[in-house]
Amino acid sequence: MDSKKYKQALNLFNEQSAIATNSTIVIAIKACTQLHDYKTGFDIQQKLSSKALNDPYIQTSLIHFYNKLFIYQTRLSS
Repeated sequence: MDSKKYKQALNLFNEQSAIATNSTIVIAIKACTQLHDYKTGFDIQQKLSSKALNDPYIQTSLIHFYNKLFIYQTRLSS
């Protein structure tokens, strides 16, 4: 998926976030990861309920998100 598609996915998620499902949350986090849009990723995580945070797919997406963030920040500081 190219960056344009990830941006479209995030825009759609933002428009429909009130009715987001766990699947759409995973896609939104993946889009944030691929776009290096860490602020939006943090915002999404902050809005998640404890039930959503216990979903293994969301947990895996967040682990990947934070792993990419760490790698990105490490490269910037080198």
